[in-house]
Amino acid sequence: MVYGFSPYGARGEVVRVEVDVRRGLPGMDIVGLPSNEVRESRERVRIALRNSGFIYPGDRILVSLSPAEIPKTGAGFDLPIALALLAETGQVTLPGDVLAAGEISLQGRCIAVRGTLSAVLAAGDRQIGSVVVPSAAVGGLEGLGRVAGDLFAVDSLQELLSEGLRRVDPPVTRREDQAPRMTMDDINGQPLLKRAAAIGAAGFHNLLFFGPPGSAKTMTARRIPSLLPPLSPLASVEVARIYSMRGLESERSFEDPPLRMPHHGASLEGLLGGGRSCLPGEASLAHRGVLVLDEATEFRPQVLQALREPVEGRSVTISRAGRIEVFPAAFQLVMTSNLCPCGQLGRNQGRCMCSLQEISRYWRRIGSALLDRVDLRVKTDYEGSSLNAPAQDELKLRVHAAIERQKLRFSRDRRHSVMGDPRNGLISPEGAGDAFPLSSPLRSLLQESMRRLELSDRAAASVRAVARTIADLEDRPSVTAGDLREALSFRASGADRLLGREPV
Repeated sequence: MVYGFSPYGARGEVVRVEVDVRRGLPGMDIVGLPSNEVRESRERVRIALRNSGFIYPGDRILVSLSPAEIPKTGAGFDLPIALALLAETGQVTLPGDVLAAGEISLQGRCIAVRGTLSAVLAAGDRQIGSVVVPSAAVGGLEGLGRVAGDLFAVDSLQELLSEGLRRVDPPVTRREDQAPRMTMDDINGQPLLKRAAAIGAAGFHNLLFFGPPGSAKTMTARRIPSLLPPLSPLASVEVARIYSMRGLESERSFEDPPLRMPHHGASLEGLLGGGRSCLPGEASLAHRGVLVLDEATEFRPQVLQALREPVEGRSVTISRAGRIEVFPAAFQLVMTSNLCPCGQLGRNQGRCMCSLQEISRYWRRIGSALLDRVDLRVKTDYEGSSLNAPAQDELKLRVHAAIERQKLRFSRDRRHSVMGDPRNGLISPEGAGDAFPLSSPLRSLLQESMRRLELSDRAAASVRAVARTIADLEDRPSVTAGDLREALSFRASGADRLLGREPV
């Protein structure tokens, strides 16, 4: 049996490809909800087989793609249809059940398509014994190992005719042509920003950096992944599968946590996913990594507000007619923004001409609901660049040690593990009381601060989590009053002023 792969939804669909050749008027019919590019396979396959030396039957050919109710998309059905037709007419012999994914040119060359890595993983999930992919797609299967039995590569149909299927192994080494990684040592000083970045990285907390242009907001945000440990093999495959669905295999670094920085003109579908083929968006591409919204106040309000559910639920649910797709989206949200629309507010030599009403409208684009889900708010300035700050190696060592302490602590209670990643910032507000217990004096301090700062219950849970992360960074077994006060200071940094209720 020959199988194909439709890159639709969160994980794609394995499709059974059946071919029937019978007497009748010459031609090929494809049934089973094929898209336009799948229907066009009949012409590409016909010409490619003839140009490659195979015999194209002069009979009526029916290609059935099942399950019939699943939409079939992508150009990757060329190769499975060709193999199924050649096997049906006895021109090739296949090694049992085979899943194939690839496009075929008119000259018979096999071309890599979007979703090849996901197709290989899907074959492993379905226990399909063999996978056939174009030779050009093998490099994108880096680090997968033997996940789906035997892997075969084919460069062209001419090679298939003369040599048959060629067995290969996925590459196991990382690519060496990656750009040098950015680190916190690229930033002069700014101890407060680096402290907040370390806390956010250690606990997977959401951050907001706001201040005048040139105060290292974006530089710090982009370097947060450099503090994170490498992804586990299971998490690496999970992230690679998401990238494969968008055809971005070449952009991923197999072990490094992803970093995504969408443009502020991104649409709702581009950020959350969806579209004609219901593909993952930037929120899912940042899964297990960092999603940076640079100049967040320039994003459309409806796009920002749509992030509330993924930030808290760690997934994106897309509802379509007859289908519901759930994309993983456990990302760390990092937003940056100027203090006012013109960007001059907060500059020593700048002169801001924005009115209070303009500043208020500017910040209300983020909104209280999304801001309430941001754990750390840091106001930046130029003076911080002249201060001493810890080096990258020191920060990274402390962050990694804090993450290990969280893993050890949560290993005793799996209720607080989200997607196998036990981190303080991933604990739901409902579970914060049990996960981060406080002594009686600290509970009183938190309750008094909630009244004074008008903090919500979600905000109080966030403060508990941040305080626990600070204690983990300092290798303390329990939270102290200093940890709680530092967490409150990050939470209360301009909480009211950010929304324009009073001058910044």
